[in-house]
Amino acid sequence: MPLALFRTRVDWQYYTEKSNTGLGYKNSHYWPRGKLLGGSGSINANLYIRGNKRDYDTWEELGNVGWNWQDVIRYFKRSEDNKIEHLFELTGSQYHAKGGPMKIDYFYSVEMMKIAVEEGAFELGEVEHMDINADQHIGWANVFGNLDNGRRCSPAKGFLIQAANRTNLHIVKNAHVTKVNVNEKNEVEGVELSLKDKKFNVKSTKETIVSAGTVNTPQLLMLSGIGPKAHLDEMKIPVKKDLAVGKNLQDHFAIPIYIGFHKNRNATTTIQDMSDMVYSYVMHNKGSLSGVGMLNLVGFYNTLNNSLPYPDIQFHTLYFRRIAPQMKGYLKAMQFAPEVEKYMEKAHEKYDILCLMVTLLKQDVPGKIELRSTDPFDHPKIFPNYMAGKSELETAIRGIRRIQEYMKTESYKMHDPDLFKIDLKNCELLDFDSDEYWECYIRHMGTTIYHPVGTSKMGPDTDKDAVVSDELKVKGVKGLRVVDASIMPVIISANTNAAAVMIGEKGADMIKNEWKKFDKKDEDEVSKDSKDDKVGEEL
Repeated sequence: MPLALFRTRVDWQYYTEKSNTGLGYKNSHYWPRGKLLGGSGSINANLYIRGNKRDYDTWEELGNVGWNWQDVIRYFKRSEDNKIEHLFELTGSQYHAKGGPMKIDYFYSVEMMKIAVEEGAFELGEVEHMDINADQHIGWANVFGNLDNGRRCSPAKGFLIQAANRTNLHIVKNAHVTKVNVNEKNEVEGVELSLKDKKFNVKSTKETIVSAGTVNTPQLLMLSGIGPKAHLDEMKIPVKKDLAVGKNLQDHFAIPIYIGFHKNRNATTTIQDMSDMVYSYVMHNKGSLSGVGMLNLVGFYNTLNNSLPYPDIQFHTLYFRRIAPQMKGYLKAMQFAPEVEKYMEKAHEKYDILCLMVTLLKQDVPGKIELRSTDPFDHPKIFPNYMAGKSELETAIRGIRRIQEYMKTESYKMHDPDLFKIDLKNCELLDFDSDEYWECYIRHMGTTIYHPVGTSKMGPDTDKDAVVSDELKVKGVKGLRVVDASIMPVIISANTNAAAVMIGEKGADMIKNEWKKFDKKDEDEVSKDSKDDKVGEEL
């Protein structure tokens, strides 16, 4: 995640409602969301990870026909222009493709401390995969990115720029859609939008597609009278369709564990190094500024039994060298409570700092999004419901224990690792390293890893919480679909951007196939009329 874009004009700047987590931050959990072409895919960490077979097979088992692993692979491939030649030598074209709009490549930067982290995992019997997007889902990998010659290839760059000259595409920037217009027959007639303080109504002739994302999509639907009746009644919004919009909110909750390396040794980064970084990027699109540091090194691990084929946690990695400016930007973006920020600043004077984030891949009890008011410019209420299930806490603690095992390996010990005990007032009376201490720590330091999904749940008619069908049509409302990450019935076990693009590809196919049927029917009727006219002339 490019932290410099947090709280800027290209970010919606959401905060969740206060709860019993995020206690180590100045405010509640901060949720950056992309407010620009390409959405959050234009401000995210740019990692390309699809999730695993079980994720998508589960979607189909829940009643969503055509959403299993084998069916969705072709939609991942359709958008892909993969530049990594050896992947095709490994698996041919089974998992990857060339020629799509989204460029996929390795990051052109190398952080040497990746080697220590990987070798520590290898000492404990864990493995490395060249391609975590194929058929192996447990282990470590240097994952790919949406990259074009060392620069971000966002969905806007990949799709919109290539389509910019199409006569049937019109992009209106700086417009805010405030309502979906639904008539008395529950047919969508178009949308209402605000542009330069003026209201406009845009009519649709076939259907309207909402792709506003996990936060904005439910807000827009509820403002339009599509949502939970009790909540809409409370907000005095006329109910068009009673659906569980805004419910089923799921996210990946991440607990950062900080380890100090190289205490009081000479700094490993110099001012000259930083100058070289800038030169390398400006002149050649390479070097550390073309990458994401250690963030593209990820580990998938099952804390109960790592011989099982699917993970329950994902390790994300960050590394902060002394003198280098990344820590300053990190602290500014994270907005820790003053005592936490002070501790980290002092620690960075003495240590290079490794951050391993224990990321929970499933959420026991989903959260919800509700309207704060009927003002479409007012941010909605976000209730993420983190750590509401007992098993989530147990999984997180097992993940922390695994990090402590890494610290005992020879690879880590070469760098003199020190586990940080951050100053957290509410945790001071608890025995350090006890499960009770770590629960307190988790509730203070854990936060989002920026992957919210699920608020317009896809499911069959038998699922009372389903908002859209497996064709992504909003139930009980004619001419309306949702095509974004909010349709996920269950969050996938990885970063969510690649899956969001896949949903867009599959949704596009559904829309084209739907209207091809009608277009063919119209052509057949025209042809029949022409034949009838000809027969009439002959008679």
